[in-house]
This record gives sequence, structure tokens and C-alpha cells, in this order.
Amino acid sequence: MTSSVFPPVFQKRKVVTLTSGTSWTVPANVFNINVSLIGGGGAGSGSGGTSPYPTGVEGRGGQIVESNLATTPGASIAYAIGAGGTAAATSNSGGGNGGTTTFTGATSASGGNGATNNGGGVGTAGQSANNGSGGGLQNYGSAAGGAGAIYIEYWV
Repeated sequence: MTSSVFPPVFQKRKVVTLTSGTSWTVPANVFNINVSLIGGGGAGSGSGGTSPYPTGVEGRGGQIVESNLATTPGASIAYAIGAGGTAAATSNSGGGNGGTTTFTGATSASGGNGATNNGGGVGTAGQSANNGSGGGLQNYGSAAGGAGAIYIEYWV
């Protein structure tokens, strides 16, 4: 038995969110999954109090990648969740880059760039919720980037 792109009407949609751990077991009777990977967000820069970036800058969100995968029921699939970038500890310092999120068989999602001490990193498009905030006041550090995540959609 194999699943088609359009599941039969009697099947129910399930979504699993992975934010920790290292492996996921494919449920019984699941032959196809949709996977969305989000890389870790980059951290903001520390604020320096000097123009033109007196309050620090946000890091970039992690990349979002979607894949459709054929699966085997009962198989164990390895994955890794990208960590958020490390916060800038002091003023006039850059934030750390976010980590890469991986799922065996799917394309990896790169983490977002941390903001530099004089502006935002280049980074790739991502969700603003995973961005690290820039420092809010003169001579302060910043917020760390948000961790990545994996969303798995299937029908049973």
C-alpha cells in the first residue's frame, strides 16, 4: 500500500513539531511525509550608542526548507535542531549565527546570520520569531536567536 499526493478522505491529517531530540520514528501505515525545517535564528548585535546603530540590530531568521519524502513505517529518522545564535555579550559586538537544522533525506535549513556590530548580517529569509533582538540601550549586549524547529505532516 502506498500513499498518494492526495490522501483518501477517511484519513486524518497529523502534524508533529520537533524542537529537541535526535530521532523520529515513522508511525504505522505512513508512507509519505511533508517536512518543514527552520534553521536557528541569528542573534542581535550589542548596542554601542553611536550613530547610525545606537541600539543594536536584529539577527536574521533561519532559512525555511520544505521537502516531501517517501518513508517506511517503523523507520527511525535522524535529525538535528539548529540552535539559536549566541547573544552579543557586550556593546559594539556582533551576535552569533544560528545553527543548521537537518532531517535525513531532506535538504538542510541554514541558520540565520547574527547581526554585525555595525548592521544586520546578510542572512536568508526566515521567520521573524526566530530573530534575535538587538540591544535596546547604549552599551548593552543583545538577545540570542531563537532555536530552529521541524514540522512533520502526514495522514493516517
